[in-house]
Amino acid sequence: MITQVLLKEDSRAPADISPQTYTSVVTRRFLQLLPGRDHEAAALAALIEGPIPLSSHSDIHAEGRPAAEAVVLLDGLACQYRNLDSARRQMTGFITPGDFCDFGFLSNSPVRQRVMTLGPATIGRIDLGQMASLANGLPNVILAGMRAASIQQASAQELIVSLGTRDAQQRLAHLLCEIYVRLDGVGRVDASGQFDFALTQSELGEALGLSNVHVNRTIQQLRKRDYITMVRSKVTVLDFAGLAGIAGFSPAYLRAH
Repeated sequence: MITQVLLKEDSRAPADISPQTYTSVVTRRFLQLLPGRDHEAAALAALIEGPIPLSSHSDIHAEGRPAAEAVVLLDGLACQYRNLDSARRQMTGFITPGDFCDFGFLSNSPVRQRVMTLGPATIGRIDLGQMASLANGLPNVILAGMRAASIQQASAQELIVSLGTRDAQQRLAHLLCEIYVRLDGVGRVDASGQFDFALTQSELGEALGLSNVHVNRTIQQLRKRDYITMVRSKVTVLDFAGLAGIAGFSPAYLRAH
């Protein structure tokens, strides 16, 4: 029984979607990390228990608790965050479908930061004993996890760079480029360049160190330049090259090889 996932299950989640539809993102993500290892990707995906729908702003991991199971995001968006006091919260990274929500299970370490959903989301669980047994025969399963953890750390470092040196347009453009690339890699960007992005302007401000007013102004600036549209929880990237140019974005840090 998992102890660190604080479930607020979303009963509105579609009941007719098969588990295979969700776990395909895990397979695609694995093959980004280790191309050509289809049988190992399939073996890992077969261990996933779920899907488990969660409501918006559910805590997936609580800080300081040991990792009892590996939890993978199957749908939606989640973030790592730290509460500074009763009124302040800092987001420190984002989790997209196919990603593990924390990598403490790799070293039997406690969860370092809280993880919560941004909008309705779906997770899956993997028993650590079963994963260990799988890794005994297929050690590349652990290698893929280590590569994913390295990419997550690189992503967090880029967010620090944004907070320290990029202006408001560059911060937002860089984040949107990163999320676009990560979602596109697991088939979650449609042909028009649209993807789900369930962050409020207030939450964007938390992540990017900007006020609500500044976030709104920056979104309008990118809209006027025909780089993006943003309606409710949907973003459409109209000109990825232009957006990447503003941000100085290169996807190299998101690659495992």
